[in-house]
Parts: sequence; C-alpha cells; structure tokens
Amino acid sequence: MMQSYHLIQAEITKLIRIERSYWVSLLADQLFFVLGFLIVTGVFDLVTDGNFDRWARLSALIGYLTWRVAGGCMAETAVSVADDAQFGTLEQVWMSGESVSLILFARSCTFILYYTLRVILMALIIMPLLRIPVIIMPGSIVIYLLTVGSAFGLAFAITGLHLITKNVESITMPLATALLFFSGALSSLEGIPILYQASRFLPLSIGIDLLRKMLVEGADFWQIAVSSDFYSLVVNTAVYLIIGLFILKWAGNKARHAGTLGHY
Repeated sequence: MMQSYHLIQAEITKLIRIERSYWVSLLADQLFFVLGFLIVTGVFDLVTDGNFDRWARLSALIGYLTWRVAGGCMAETAVSVADDAQFGTLEQVWMSGESVSLILFARSCTFILYYTLRVILMALIIMPLLRIPVIIMPGSIVIYLLTVGSAFGLAFAITGLHLITKNVESITMPLATALLFFSGALSSLEGIPILYQASRFLPLSIGIDLLRKMLVEGADFWQIAVSSDFYSLVVNTAVYLIIGLFILKWAGNKARHAGTLGHY
C-alpha cells in the first residue's frame, strides 16, 4: 500500500513539473475544449429550434467531460511510455524490481486525478455561462471511475502495441475522438437502434448513460447498482482492462526478448 502511495506521489510530482514548463499549452488546451463544447451546444440549440434546454445541456456536458477525462488519460498513458523509450528510461522501468502493473496503476491514478481536476475547472466556466444546473451525487463517483477504467483498457492495449511497433501513440487521439461520437457522449444514441446496440460494446457508453440517469433523471445509486446496466458496465470495464493488460504484458515480454524494449 505504501509502495503504491509513493509511486503515485512520484508520478504526481513529475506531472506537475512537466505542466509548469508547458503552462501556455495547458491553458490553450483547456480553452480549446471549453470553446468546443460551447460551439457544440450552439449547434444543438439551432438544430432543435431553441429547445436544447439546461437539462439537455447537462446531459451533453456529462458525456463530454467524461469523454475528455477518458481521452486525456488514454493519450497520456501512451505518450508517457513513448517518452520513457525516447529518454532511455523505459527499459530501466521494465527491468527494475518494481511491478510494471503497479507503476501503470500509479500513473493511471495520477492521470485520472489530473484530468478530473481539469474538467472540474472546465465545468466551472461552462456551467454558469450556459446556466446548467449543478447536481452532486456521491454515488456517481463509482460509476465515473468504472467508466473511465474501461478507457484505460484501450490505453494499455495501445501502449503494448507501441512497445512492438514503436509508432502507435499517434492513433490514440483519433481513437478517442471516434469515441466522442460513437459512444453517445454528446447525445444519446437510443434514437439510432443499430448504433446504440453497437455502442454498448464500446468503452464509456454504458457508464455515461448511467451517469445521466443519476444526475439528470434523478435515479438513486442503489437503484442503478442492482440494474442490469450496472452489471454490464462492470463486465465491460473488466473485459477491457483484462484484454489491455494481457496485450501489454505479452508485448512487453516480446520486446524484451527481442532486445527492442528501449528502442523508439
């Protein structure tokens, strides 16, 4: 337990130092995503002839911010391993006595915390501007973490492929962008049955729907916890994490035996 704490503390310290050096890029990135949501909201309002009310905006914001955290974590995970390879520390990390899974767990916790803080700051700007109601339900944290967890499964798989091909991190953001549309992050896909059913197999989709049921429709956490959708979310997250970690471990062993672990 203490080992995990120290690893997380070290990852947080490293991330803070990096972001201090690139604070202009960080600020520009924040403004870009805030502006992006404002534009999307304006388009939806035009399409619905002004009927995109504050509850509809809240629904869209829930999906958008959850997607932002997941997409950011996916990108950071892949890029962090690519950076380790470039700076010559990846092989040291992999061959050290520390468990790779434990190191990835520490990084994952750090990235979730980091991007959660970022989207909270985004929400503090967006919600007053669009008069979106503030709804806080503690139980939603469980669903939120499970939802983001499924995205880490994809991130681990991409990271594993990077260990072999050395040029995969560039597909992370396009993949995350595709999730924005095909997971129903901006708007529910229930009106398009084929896409809706397909989206249930993707990361984020089930979790975002459950978050909307809690924060928009007012469903109680325990009502959701005994529903089939909640069990589907748990299975979805577990499957993605297991597959992602399996690919990562397999790729790491393959690269180590080939002697290319430190290449980039």
